[in-house]
Amino acid sequence: MTDKKSDSTPIALEAYEKIAEGFSERAPAKAENAYIEQPAMRNAVGNVRGMKIFEAGCGPGILAEYLVHEGAKVVAFDVSPKMIELAKKRVPQNATFFVADMAKHLPVDQDGQFDMVVASLSIDYIENWAIPLSEFYRLLKPKGKFIFTIQHPIGSWNWYKPTSAFGVQYVEASWKGFTDEPVTMPDYYRSFSEVINPLITAGFKILKIEDLKPIDALRTLDPYKFGKYSKLATFMCVIVEKE
Repeated sequence: MTDKKSDSTPIALEAYEKIAEGFSERAPAKAENAYIEQPAMRNAVGNVRGMKIFEAGCGPGILAEYLVHEGAKVVAFDVSPKMIELAKKRVPQNATFFVADMAKHLPVDQDGQFDMVVASLSIDYIENWAIPLSEFYRLLKPKGKFIFTIQHPIGSWNWYKPTSAFGVQYVEASWKGFTDEPVTMPDYYRSFSEVINPLITAGFKILKIEDLKPIDALRTLDPYKFGKYSKLATFMCVIVEKE
């Protein structure tokens, strides 16, 4: 763990530019993504046919590809230009991609036009959720849902070992497997109250919170990780609604 960067550059931009291609290739089959987080997001969004969906922090378009395949039209952004290039190649139709910073007001004037906003392990990288939550609320139709996954506070606590269990703290970890050399990935540890209270303040109604476990297919593929993640919560899925 170290001190937060002093400039206004998004904390994870440099790291994701480095791992973009490796992440795009390997995340769709990686245990934590493909057997825990991705199935949870797909289950949470449900039937999306005919929906207009806004994705925040789309990465290389893994979730967007699924949403389009299931009949949705997608507008999505990411802070990493390389990720956006990969997303455009992965999802060439029924999706619009652009580069933007989630910590700032978004260049999207489609107020109240989206059925759903989704964010797959992306809002974690934003220290203050007030702006992105306000933007998502603005873009959603009445009764529209914001569905997102984040690191589970317990899993994050165990992984990063922050100095305190309370509040929001800048942290770092070494990511291996996406590039030849380890990449330092900045992030924020966030306590449970720092997840829930900003949503309430933004005007969202909380519908469901789920502690994620691996799907059964991981049991055969990787028994060790299946056992580990069946006992230790790594991710959390949250579903809220615009009131």
